[in-house]
Amino acid sequence: MATGLVKNVSVIGVMEEVTEGTWLAPAANTNYVQPLADGFSLSPAREQLQRDNLTNAIGVSSPRLGTKSVSAALPVEYRASGTEGGDVDYTSLLQSALGGTRTIASQATTKAGNTATVLQIEDADIALYTVNDIVVVLESGAHEVRPISEVDTTGGAANITLAIALENGAPADNVVVSKSQMHYAAETGHPSLALSYYWANEILQKAAGCRATSMSFDSYSTGQLASLNFGMEGLNYDEIDGSAPHTPSYDDEVPPILLNACIYYDQNSIAVNNLTLSLANTLGSISAMCSENGKISSRLTKREISGTIDPPKDDTSTTFYDNWEAGTEFSLFAYAANPHATNAGEFDLGSVCAIWLPQCYPTEFQTTDNEGILIDQLGFAATRGVAGDQVEMYIGFI
Repeated sequence: MATGLVKNVSVIGVMEEVTEGTWLAPAANTNYVQPLADGFSLSPAREQLQRDNLTNAIGVSSPRLGTKSVSAALPVEYRASGTEGGDVDYTSLLQSALGGTRTIASQATTKAGNTATVLQIEDADIALYTVNDIVVVLESGAHEVRPISEVDTTGGAANITLAIALENGAPADNVVVSKSQMHYAAETGHPSLALSYYWANEILQKAAGCRATSMSFDSYSTGQLASLNFGMEGLNYDEIDGSAPHTPSYDDEVPPILLNACIYYDQNSIAVNNLTLSLANTLGSISAMCSENGKISSRLTKREISGTIDPPKDDTSTTFYDNWEAGTEFSLFAYAANPHATNAGEFDLGSVCAIWLPQCYPTEFQTTDNEGILIDQLGFAATRGVAGDQVEMYIGFI
């Protein structure tokens, strides 16, 4: 008998299932995620069916064992892949939480006549872009990250409109626009996942039929390293003796430090010390007596996205209070990136991470005291807008 050692040598595999609830072993060295050492877990459970019979004693009869279930937590560093527009190694977790994905697969060079908000695009390139994509405008010495609010496909006059004006003004003619990998909240496309926890790389716990019930951005604070924490619920589990069939290959990009990581409230960059943001998915289970475990599948039935920002209180304006009192909706955009080692004002492509919430509704307002500094604590919910036709959340990696 040998005793498993520290969890730092544990290995976590993630596979998108072909048949929901049917576990799959990792198929390649890229089918692994690198969780944070603290906070990851897999917790199996089994329903105990009590038998409340009258007997000749005051004790209870032995219960029967009912359906199995499993829950998991997978915190990962909030980081890009290291390749411009490349997908991250925790893509399957993002897909399970959000459902939607698309790619801007190539760079494009603009034509002449750009402004701070409108970039002139060649007809051959305009199909690359969709409203709410996030891109980097690669102006020499002045990279800027922006979401797209409009795409005009008019022949000979094709262009994209940026949701937030470039702070450095109109870029040069023939400026390059980056590739991008996008994930977004969708109504379908949420895969069920097979998780493989190789504890100490000696004991394998298998979780099948897992879906993301939560995703939160943690430690999104000035000077820190942010993380993404995924909560999962699954249909079944098992445990056997076994080690990982591969040596995992992980993304090699380091996470950005949250410095020069700007947050925009509508069109304006605002001072924020902390951003909290979380997504909660409600799962509905489909059960059948004919199933060995009772539960045969699950579906997402509701999604809620909420968060807070904490700008310092302006002693000449009551904008945040006024907008909360009036229920004025706003957009929120946040990005972080690693600076280029030698080119001042530019980012390392492959390091840029961005969040775009086109439609937020203010839910709470409170003035607080942070070490003697007055703070406006504003709570919000990312919504689908008044007409219910907006997408709530976009995450981009560039």
